[in-house]
Amino acid sequence: MAADRSLHFSHFRALTGPHRRFPTSPALLLYLLANLVVFISLGLTPINYAIADNRLIILVRHAEKAESPAADPSLSPAGEIRATALISTLNRTPLSQLIATQYQRTQQTLTPIAQARHLPVTVVPATKAIATHVQQIAEQVYAVKGNTLIAGHSNTVPLIIKALGGPEIPAINEDDYGQLFLLSLNEGQPASLISTRYGQE
Repeated sequence: MAADRSLHFSHFRALTGPHRRFPTSPALLLYLLANLVVFISLGLTPINYAIADNRLIILVRHAEKAESPAADPSLSPAGEIRATALISTLNRTPLSQLIATQYQRTQQTLTPIAQARHLPVTVVPATKAIATHVQQIAEQVYAVKGNTLIAGHSNTVPLIIKALGGPEIPAINEDDYGQLFLLSLNEGQPASLISTRYGQE
């Protein structure tokens, strides 16, 4: 057995010796190319940070709310149906985090998709100083890589979009619960915004 190990060791040294020259046959070139493909497929290439930093921010206002209690109402039956619709609306969109405020209506808007995706809901309290709240939302978005779904309020969603580099949008009407905004953030490029609708009208 010792002689066998010595034979392999000598063979290895011969292949890597200073005077060894590799043939440049077409077969060898194909072999090297095949190994290069395997190398790349294993992910052994430098990370493109511009691509790695791309993310999609989805923003909705909370779904329809009950009439009482006035201070912190839960969702109405219509709101519960709309909240469930987020599951099918975003079924092909990967999500890394969910953000809501301390109010029931925002958290309950995200509850169905949170359960479906097995994701926690991160609560960023809405303070009296709206600018502070919006800044905290933006910081939380960038604290986690990947796509984020935010359930906000009629007076905060437009400000959050603006704080993240998106355009100014018109105020959300008090009776409008179906708007869904897709804010695309790509490294080195201006943010782009698409507005669509979800759920039953």
